[in-house]
Amino acid sequence: MATQGPRALQQLLLLFLVSGAGTSPPAALGRMSPSVPPLGQGQPISRLSAAPSMRVSSPSAFRGSEKVVPSEIAAPPAGSTPSPGAPTVQDLRVPPGGPSPRLAGDPLSVLVGSPISLRLIPAPALGPPSPLVIWRRGPTVLAAGTLGSAAAPPGLAQGYRARLSFDQVSGTLELESAEPADSGRYTAEVIHAGRERELQEVTVRVYEPVPQLAVAPADPVLEEGASELRLRCVGAGPGQGRLSWSRGGRPLEAPSGDGEGPARLRIEGVDLVIARLKRTDQANYTCRIQSPFGASEATAAVTVLYGPDPPVITVSSDRDASPARYVSVGSNVTLRCAAASRPPAELSWSLADPREAAVPAGPRLLLPGVGPAHAGAYACLAANPRTGLRRRGLLNLTVAAPPPGSPRCSLQGSPANRALLLACAWPGGVPGASVQWSGLPPDVPASPELSSTLVSVPVRPQLSGVTFTCLGRHLAAARSCSITLKAPQEVLLRLETGASGPEAPAVALEATGCPPPARLAWAREGRPLAPGGGGRLKLSPDGHRLLFGNFSLEHDVGNYSVLCSGPLGAAGDRITLIGPSVSSWRLQPADGAAVLTWDVERGCVVSGFEVQARTEKPEPGATGLTGGAWTSLLLLGPGERSAVVLLPSQPPGPWRLRVLPTLGGQPGTPSSSRSYRAGPVLGPGAIAGIVLGSLLGSALLAALLVLLGCCACRLWGSRKKKPLISPPASSTPEKTRSVTSVGALHPSPQGFATEPSPSWACPVVAPSQAASASPKGVPRTVRSATQV
Repeated sequence: MATQGPRALQQLLLLFLVSGAGTSPPAALGRMSPSVPPLGQGQPISRLSAAPSMRVSSPSAFRGSEKVVPSEIAAPPAGSTPSPGAPTVQDLRVPPGGPSPRLAGDPLSVLVGSPISLRLIPAPALGPPSPLVIWRRGPTVLAAGTLGSAAAPPGLAQGYRARLSFDQVSGTLELESAEPADSGRYTAEVIHAGRERELQEVTVRVYEPVPQLAVAPADPVLEEGASELRLRCVGAGPGQGRLSWSRGGRPLEAPSGDGEGPARLRIEGVDLVIARLKRTDQANYTCRIQSPFGASEATAAVTVLYGPDPPVITVSSDRDASPARYVSVGSNVTLRCAAASRPPAELSWSLADPREAAVPAGPRLLLPGVGPAHAGAYACLAANPRTGLRRRGLLNLTVAAPPPGSPRCSLQGSPANRALLLACAWPGGVPGASVQWSGLPPDVPASPELSSTLVSVPVRPQLSGVTFTCLGRHLAAARSCSITLKAPQEVLLRLETGASGPEAPAVALEATGCPPPARLAWAREGRPLAPGGGGRLKLSPDGHRLLFGNFSLEHDVGNYSVLCSGPLGAAGDRITLIGPSVSSWRLQPADGAAVLTWDVERGCVVSGFEVQARTEKPEPGATGLTGGAWTSLLLLGPGERSAVVLLPSQPPGPWRLRVLPTLGGQPGTPSSSRSYRAGPVLGPGAIAGIVLGSLLGSALLAALLVLLGCCACRLWGSRKKKPLISPPASSTPEKTRSVTSVGALHPSPQGFATEPSPSWACPVVAPSQAASASPKGVPRTVRSATQV
């Protein structure tokens, strides 16, 4: 009974495991794996007959402390591919005392129709008691049996008995003609009585042969914005391997979103779905199936039509650095149009100049020698022949020509002289320039205005000497003008008279030193003048010139005054107009000509001068110049103040000269007359004689001076021959040698030494005398002389 007890217990445990009890709850027998469905689902599992000799410990002895051992899969050599007819063998190594069960190495790959063989390495020991081996795929028990030659036949799942076999010697499980349903995780459980049970696992994948693939639709063409494109990998199915999609050689991950809602690219089974198509979706899409037994792929080219986008017009010029702002008049301009489109858009132009009859087509438009008529809007029309869409782009071309010259500044006063009106204008130009005053007081607003501007500045005493500048800005140039406010200070009246003629000359008074906005008020003899109205007096538009029409000495001479008054102050001047006269004049002879200079008073109204002459010894019966009548030799303008008159030598004169001022055809008061005698004109011989005479006279004068010098020297020498005696003095021989002799000294009977004097020099005796002593002690006096 003791020997038969464990064996009977093992048989009962085998029946219990095969029936699904004791390892999993009843509900777990029908549960499927998420990736591989369990084999034998819905099929009855046959119960194994128990061998009376098996002896099994109580299940509770190994259920609470079971220890799972990982299995190591003996993988085939690298690069080898299992053949469809060869059996697939997987060795499960069972090292004792291992950790929890896990998948060892890569899964076991099996082609459909090939056998599968799963072995336990090392084989469980067959010593008593014999171990119990249970094979499962997922929760389904495939086979269970006790190892040993005398053991009872193993129990096999009913649906696999035709293809399944269990080796009771080594515990190997063999499955013939693998099917896709045989894929899954296989577990071998080895139970030893009185020991911990051991678990070994391996994953088996059964693959279909790699098929020939195709992508449908082939090379689709869609427009941008289409709701969906579905690409199907035709020929792909389950169990063939891993299915993947790529775009342009780069794998696609599913799902793929772009931040604009749900994922635009997603994989649904064998389909690739692209939602809300974009132009960037155009590419080659490839579906690929990869398995251990080979690979297959197919490609479809997806074309996405789009556009045209709004055309973009760019401008270039051969003269201008920034043609987008403006182009200069006369420059050559090129417009280019570009619009993104698939296929490329057809481009045409609409010109700003309506006189252009021919509208060119193409991406480039040439405008040679542009002028103001070329300024305006240019339109580029883009059309896509496939999508049927049309777009239009605009460019406003600005043709610039600066205004001529510079801005013109002017200053005016308000009627009550309470404000100064600053005006600035710079007319012309294409387009018009803007002008704006700068330097204004803070309380005076100023903003840019087109072509001209006018601002009002309140009058203040401190404004005198302040400069305001008007800035003119144009696309092609910038200019400025300035105004300096000045109070009237030095107002002067200046008389202007036209040249003399048969008619009355033009006479005008001009006032200077009255800057705007000051105004001038004219008066005569203290009474205001009201020029105009058809009278003889007229004022210039600015009021600075008083014009006399048909000036009359009878009516227009007198005192005139002007008053310059404005917001910044007042000043004036006066002048007295008198008839033509000469205040003073001079006459100077020069080489047979008479030089006349004269002056007139400040208010003298004169239109010309006449230089007149007459002889003082008129010839009897003669007329004109020789007859004694005043004859005009020169006619001069009103601004002349000097003249040179050449008078004839015959008759020799003397002559009387005077200056006669005129006003129009009327003579004025002549100057006093002065006498002038014209001398003969010297010829070359006379000049040479004068020069030679001068030289001879100079030589005679020099000779006379030399003679006088010689006589003076002789007279002086005769006086010095008288003896000069000085008191004796002792002297040493050394001191005697100190006497200097310039000439040869000759002793005289009186004991003095004399020196010869040349004929051109006079002897000069030094006032000092030196005393010397002879070697015998006899003193003597020595005179030292110097020759000059």
